[in-house]
Amino acid sequence: MGEASGSTPAEERSRTAWIKRAQRRPIQIPLRHRADGQKEWTAGEMLNLSDTGLLFSSETVLEVGAKVEITFQTSSPPLLPSSTRFAQIVRRVLSNWPDTRPIFGAKFYS
Repeated sequence: MGEASGSTPAEERSRTAWIKRAQRRPIQIPLRHRADGQKEWTAGEMLNLSDTGLLFSSETVLEVGAKVEITFQTSSPPLLPSSTRFAQIVRRVLSNWPDTRPIFGAKFYS
């Protein structure tokens, strides 16, 4: 790899930018979501939450890049008592049996 590009592996590693990820808080609470333009809400379950996004499961399949509205409630500090957020799906994992619910990573935006 490094030889084909004319740089050494050490040089390639030094150019790799590491982005610090927001701290994730494991939390399993119900949520509702709907894709941009939909009127009906779909039930899901939050699996973890950070300042920048969340991981959740759902009975429906959403496409990567889809914009969604998500609402949930919790009383656990330091999280908000209730929240409605807009997010974009950035990751999707389709599970095999026995857990067949798709899991989504979503990034918050304003």
